[in-house]
Amino acid sequence: MVEDIPLPGRECSEALGVFEATAGKTLSVQTMLHRSKRKWHELDLLCRAGVGIEPIAPAVCRTLREIVGADAASLFWMDAQQMPAGLFHDNAADSALDLFVNEYDRLFTGTSEINASQIAAMNGRPVGQLMNPERSYFRSNTFNLLVRASGHFHTLDLRVDVAKRARAVVMLFREEPNPFDEIDASYLSQALPYLQRAIEGQSADGRWERSYPGGHMLVDRSGTRLLTLSAEANEFLKACTIVGQNVRLVGPTTMPPRFAQDLCRRLESSSMAQDVLEVPGGRLLLTATLMHPPVADATAQVLISLEMEQPKRLKAIENLLDLPLSPLQRSIALVAATGGTRADCLTSAGTSKEALKKHLATIYRTVGVTSWEELAKALQ
Repeated sequence: MVEDIPLPGRECSEALGVFEATAGKTLSVQTMLHRSKRKWHELDLLCRAGVGIEPIAPAVCRTLREIVGADAASLFWMDAQQMPAGLFHDNAADSALDLFVNEYDRLFTGTSEINASQIAAMNGRPVGQLMNPERSYFRSNTFNLLVRASGHFHTLDLRVDVAKRARAVVMLFREEPNPFDEIDASYLSQALPYLQRAIEGQSADGRWERSYPGGHMLVDRSGTRLLTLSAEANEFLKACTIVGQNVRLVGPTTMPPRFAQDLCRRLESSSMAQDVLEVPGGRLLLTATLMHPPVADATAQVLISLEMEQPKRLKAIENLLDLPLSPLQRSIALVAATGGTRADCLTSAGTSKEALKKHLATIYRTVGVTSWEELAKALQ
């Protein structure tokens, strides 16, 4: 049965932070509560997609930023050593991100630095470690080269532990006149079970599809010299913010990423090698092919193609989030989008046949279709 997503416990006037204003007129509490409930339901759908935390990172950042009320958000996923393996930031300077993904060990691991890896290593309370930091933090590289360089000042963080290990860190940011408080921290902490579910519920048999035209690069046989890089591949690499791959986010790309060397080593025993990198919004499928020279004395080269893939279920959920449907109607439509039948809705949504018929009429009208089969095709 589809769960009703409750509003986390706050007084109504506090629940949504600063009142939103449209054309100078404050929105009613009832309207704000309705919007907030829809946002929690969006987060629930995203975290139940079964695709892990990386593909949903952009949508999660947007949703949490809107729920709590922040100017920007970032999400880091951690490796086995609790170091950032990748990140998504929805409003940061490229120059700041470039330092983080390429100069992390040199600039951000000192004793006064407090960022994703330090927060991941902390015990106890999972939220609010940077809400009231020590004075030394404001002299740190973390604050001056990352936070302030992106136009932010205040930070609210959340550590996501699964099986007693930090798997992700969320950070929300605000400008200087608007600090976070304990109410904000309490609200963000209630996103924890959703994010834990996203990590724990990852399915290995999910269906993926190509979402963008592929790009390519040509490297020497060792993978240490870049010969050619297509514009599409360059765009992919810069958008993926992969930590430790030597991908520069500002300026020209002159060196191949580190994964090129690994793929080239694997080509010693095969004519083709593949790898997958989890990145914001999906995954990057890498395929390396040994290019035999046309003449005997020429040097062999390696062609590496890059394809961006997105989980089909996530794409269906994102299509649903753009539609003006109620949480229950979204859940019903998701059954169609993921290959279920109308009969499945009676079990999953817990509605009667008559209620389902009324909801489907609204869904069909909104999507612009007339049948369950057309609905499934439109959403997929």
